[in-house]
Amino acid sequence: MNPIKSLRRVAFICAAVLLFPQRANPQHWVNPDFECHRLDLRELGYPEVNQIPANSSAITSLLTGANGMIYGGTSGEEAYLFLYDASINKVRHLGKIAGQEGIHHALAQDSAGFIYAGTGKNILQPLELTKKIAPGRDSISDALWNDIRKAYAGYEGGRLYRYDPKSGDRQVLLPGDRSPVEDLGIAVPNNGIYALVVHPATGAIYGISYPSGRLFEYQIGQKKFRDLGELDSAVIFHGPERDWRSLPRALVCDEAGRVYTSGKGGFLVSYDPGKGAIESTGLRIPGEYYPVQAYTGHPVVEYFAKTEKGLIYGGTSDGYLFSFDPLKRKLVNLGKPRVSRRLRALSVGKDGRLYMVAGERFEPCRLFSFDPSGSGFRDLGVLAVDRSPYYSWRGYQFDAMTTGPDGTVYIGESERRSHLFLYIPPQ
Repeated sequence: MNPIKSLRRVAFICAAVLLFPQRANPQHWVNPDFECHRLDLRELGYPEVNQIPANSSAITSLLTGANGMIYGGTSGEEAYLFLYDASINKVRHLGKIAGQEGIHHALAQDSAGFIYAGTGKNILQPLELTKKIAPGRDSISDALWNDIRKAYAGYEGGRLYRYDPKSGDRQVLLPGDRSPVEDLGIAVPNNGIYALVVHPATGAIYGISYPSGRLFEYQIGQKKFRDLGELDSAVIFHGPERDWRSLPRALVCDEAGRVYTSGKGGFLVSYDPGKGAIESTGLRIPGEYYPVQAYTGHPVVEYFAKTEKGLIYGGTSDGYLFSFDPLKRKLVNLGKPRVSRRLRALSVGKDGRLYMVAGERFEPCRLFSFDPSGSGFRDLGVLAVDRSPYYSWRGYQFDAMTTGPDGTVYIGESERRSHLFLYIPPQ
């Protein structure tokens, strides 16, 4: 074929695609469940300049700072801190925490404005499983537990770090730069930090360790850790992630200063600093308990969110939403937003609704809202952003949420290459 005719043909096809895109079979997909202009995303830094690299960008912690900034922590090959600044509408990374793999549900802020980050191994990394299982009644569970202990046998332990926003936020960092954090030490030897909360009155920090399931305390003034005891003596694998030991992944404090999470048998438990003991509330979090012969298992708390009036909401590994009133000692099962398990993240919106992400790791997560006034759940669909021809991205896995001062809901993607999603609820 004549080369000139070939070039003319290519030019004609390109022009046809630009002028008549409906005839070019476009691959863009629009979410039919809600107004797409309410959803957007941000890269974790400036692409090709100081963006948090893929394989280290899974967002597993989010926090709304007292200064209005949105802070986040990642998991992967290396753990990073970052912030979203609404005034410039961009994410800036705050450096990597060298030698650490993950910050899982472990960002908290004290009354002085310092931010604390608890680190651990990358919990999203698939566990290396043994191929030979000895015969026996509990052989599979025993093999899983041995595999977990083997993975943590040579692990020194997750560390607690303190970050000062007043000085750190002003720095401009490149991908290889270290975060300007202060190392406060190892919380529990041979364990990662699985969840973190700051006591509003005393300023003490409370955390959960993985895989031993220890509740620990860090006294800021004394710079000292204290092991408060075991949350669950039973080693079970209720799932749906069968290579994770079933341990609670969140902590919350009530207005009276008690610290809550879930414990043995799926019961809500509390720690009262005045008494110094972990006690069961006698209230069971909702889930699938499978009351059949020769089965032991129970759900765990995945996430907590608290309203300004002190009402606590929780999501479970079986996908249920519940409310808990600490004053009345009343727990209410509010149901499941979808059939599959895991209610992975929650946040109370400025509009009074609760926003949540639900789904397992083998399927796309979906965004839901819950209206306590009586409208119930609303399915907002998968999180897909289409700003083509500039950018387009469909998110599948998410593990953290928080609400900003203006009511924007921030959702942390937890993939190999992740983004910070922004959802603006309708007024």
